[in-house]
Amino acid sequence: MRRVLVIHPPTTIARDFIDYPYFADLGAASVAATLRDRLGDVALVDAYALQTSTLHWRRDGRGHLGASVENVLAEVEAAGPVDAVVVAVTPFHRPPHRDDVLAAILRGSRAIHARAPIVLADAYQSGQHYVETGDALLASYPEARAWLKYEAEASIVAALDGVGVLRGATPDLDALPPPAWDLVDLDALDRFRVRVVASAGRPSWHFPIDDGRTLPMVTSRGCPFRCAHCSSNPDHRAGEPKVQRRLSAENVAAHVAALAGHGATRIAFLDELINVRQGHFDAVLDAVERHDLAFEVPNGYRADYLSKEHLSRMRGRVTTVSVSAESGSQRVLDEVVDKQLDLADIERVASEAAEVGVPLLVHWMIGLPTETAAEINQTLSRALDLFDRFGAEPAVQYATPLPGTRLAEGRSLPVVEDWGPHFQQVPSHDAGHLEKFRWTFEQRLAASRGPEKLIMNVTYVCNNHCTFCAVGTRTQVDGHPPRQREHLDLYRARGVTMVDFDGGEPTLNPELVPLIRHARAIGYERINVTTNGRRCAYDDYARTLVTSGLTTLLFSVHGHDARTHAQQVGVAEAFDQTVEGIRNAGRHRPDGVELGMNVTVTKGNHEHLRALAQLAWDLDLRWLNIQFLTPFGRATKWVAPDTQAAADRVMRLIDELGDRMKIQVINLPFCFMPGYEAHLTGDLAKLSRHMTFVNNETVNLAEYLAERRTKKPVCEGCPHACFCGGFYELDDVPEPPWLIAPEDLLRPARPL
Repeated sequence: MRRVLVIHPPTTIARDFIDYPYFADLGAASVAATLRDRLGDVALVDAYALQTSTLHWRRDGRGHLGASVENVLAEVEAAGPVDAVVVAVTPFHRPPHRDDVLAAILRGSRAIHARAPIVLADAYQSGQHYVETGDALLASYPEARAWLKYEAEASIVAALDGVGVLRGATPDLDALPPPAWDLVDLDALDRFRVRVVASAGRPSWHFPIDDGRTLPMVTSRGCPFRCAHCSSNPDHRAGEPKVQRRLSAENVAAHVAALAGHGATRIAFLDELINVRQGHFDAVLDAVERHDLAFEVPNGYRADYLSKEHLSRMRGRVTTVSVSAESGSQRVLDEVVDKQLDLADIERVASEAAEVGVPLLVHWMIGLPTETAAEINQTLSRALDLFDRFGAEPAVQYATPLPGTRLAEGRSLPVVEDWGPHFQQVPSHDAGHLEKFRWTFEQRLAASRGPEKLIMNVTYVCNNHCTFCAVGTRTQVDGHPPRQREHLDLYRARGVTMVDFDGGEPTLNPELVPLIRHARAIGYERINVTTNGRRCAYDDYARTLVTSGLTTLLFSVHGHDARTHAQQVGVAEAFDQTVEGIRNAGRHRPDGVELGMNVTVTKGNHEHLRALAQLAWDLDLRWLNIQFLTPFGRATKWVAPDTQAAADRVMRLIDELGDRMKIQVINLPFCFMPGYEAHLTGDLAKLSRHMTFVNNETVNLAEYLAERRTKKPVCEGCPHACFCGGFYELDDVPEPPWLIAPEDLLRPARPL
């Protein structure tokens, strides 16, 4: 009888690591189980299951996963004399290049066991993008006698006597014993996974590994599909027809029972495609239900084979159900990805997952060969639509041609040898262009996530007559205070913590300060008032307003001097009163209250934006909102300046003052200010804004404003199309659609 030592070495990962490197020791545990079954005497040193196993970040930016080389070699020496050493090699050792950590383990093992042959074994167990190495890997590690390629279990005993590059046989899965987890310290393995999560620096984990005991398992190998971007099918690597081998239902039950016997509370099924055969997937669900286990399938499911019944059975047992759409364009999906999937199935699963209450993650890619900019926008728009309607979490990645994939074979894109930094963060090609699409998508997604804000028009009464006013044609009445409190209560109960009080001129409503105090008392955390500031010229009122509980106060100023301001607002004395009001508010402003200036850009003031910014600075305001016209009410093309000329002035202003003032631009498509997109995102957060009018009608602000925005042919390929609302139409400006019902007019207009 021969005694064999199996080693799972430490691995290194990029910060943007993909796949599941913390489960890479499954291969070594499986090889050890096979050797024990055949030879009887096997030791297993798992770098993930030692007392010191952890994840720490090296100076070169890569993460060292597992115990230190020194600690692993100490365990290798403690194992005592052996007749052979098998070292598991995974894609995380970056074959075929000489990996420094793996090389150090091999050198140390050779020094400790000088007479024992060392065999490098492909311990591929699914869930890892495979890298075909040929003969180059053995050449990189002269310490080893043999390199056993592909699935090692079936041929490992014979390989102990081999020399050179050997090919593993395709194993009968039912003939393989369960992985030898009893040969490692599972408590230490649990602690290792907790440390990985703590050290990885990721904000969330769709597939948790640090709650209870999570052990990995495969119930099948291979995949009957041949997607262009995938490299992880062993039959494809071996040049054989695409098939999938599965454990029998009896052995699925036996392997799950074995893991339960090891104390597993969750199983991570690493199958490349677990649900393509319904009977097989039903057997998996039966087994986990029998032992009352949680489970995850991080490689995901085929949406077209996923039924509502399956989703119902998974509820409460899985954290996330993952499916892959890849592209939102059916042409790209069919002709480039070759996924053989109807996108209608992605929408069906999104709808059914939302209905049964199972979190869904949908994978998408951009940057595929022949994909047009318009097709990228189809993908991003579809991803956002499923998120908005069903809560289907989108994971958008860059198309990355890995070695061994058909995506790499055509060489239409540069092949990526070390893929860690790619996928989520760095495109493999055309970086500047694709990153714009991705940036816009992330901004739009953030806007959809909220936080929600309530915008309450407390009155239509106003003491100015602005030429551009969106509500200036309405009957001048105040809102109904009890109903407005009810609206505040309703939205607060929904979790909303932000409210804007607007008008008309909100300070003319005597209920404004009581409404602010009520909002603060029931838990609103951010309270803004937008005002022309004229009432704040009365010092007592200014003090009362800024100390009422609001957190931000924005003053509408539309001219840098009295004449220009009067031309915009229709009142000669307004400028002096507004400026005095700003000074009074600034003098009484408590800590934590921020003051800013709103400027609406018109024909009459756009040439004076620099002077307006200087006025804000002189009044100690460090926040400037520059708002282009909203085409409702009095805002028509006769008031609007040339949009590009005004945008050019705004860009020059940002160049000069952007590092000293917070400058935000509202109601302007991205294309007017290329390179300044970050200054336009505040406008786009309107997706989660709800406006309550004086008549208590409530609308989504983005939908309300979208009535006057249009997309043009040039928008189809724009990298900002998935977020930008399009161009405003100012030719035929309507009366705002939310008319006032007579029964809500409880207070007549007051004389100005």
